[in-house]
Amino acid sequence: MCLTGSLLRSVLVVLLLTNSCGKRRCNYKQILGSYREVIFVELQNLNLTRSFNTSKERDPCPSGKAHRILGSIYSMTQQTRCQRNGKRQPDLEKPLERMEQLIIHNCSPDYLGKKATCSAVQKIRGARRKRNRLIKVIKALVTCWQKLQSIYMLTK
Repeated sequence: MCLTGSLLRSVLVVLLLTNSCGKRRCNYKQILGSYREVIFVELQNLNLTRSFNTSKERDPCPSGKAHRILGSIYSMTQQTRCQRNGKRQPDLEKPLERMEQLIIHNCSPDYLGKKATCSAVQKIRGARRKRNRLIKVIKALVTCWQKLQSIYMLTK
């Protein structure tokens, strides 16, 4: 059996389209499972006793849709990555790095969109301010993860 060039190209295009369309955008089950097993435990082990007044702040993940909440989480982890310069806070940054890697590993790149440019992120000066900002972001991320878990359970 001899295939012509155009027929072979057509078959190849169909195979590529079915492969890319059949791939799930994000594996929420894997993401949430890994979060509960590893990242959540790390966050609980951090000493985040300092309280912040969150009543004045906006909801860090306002959408009721799972993919938008996951996008907010991914965006916050990227913004904190951009803040890194000078003295590092490995105890606070490690869970954030794991969150970012977990999302990158379990979501298709097209689904996540463009990576945030670090030039658009305002730099924070001072070690205490950076640490307070990281704690604030981590608390916002915990809220978003809880929201993502509850929405995922409702759609399941």
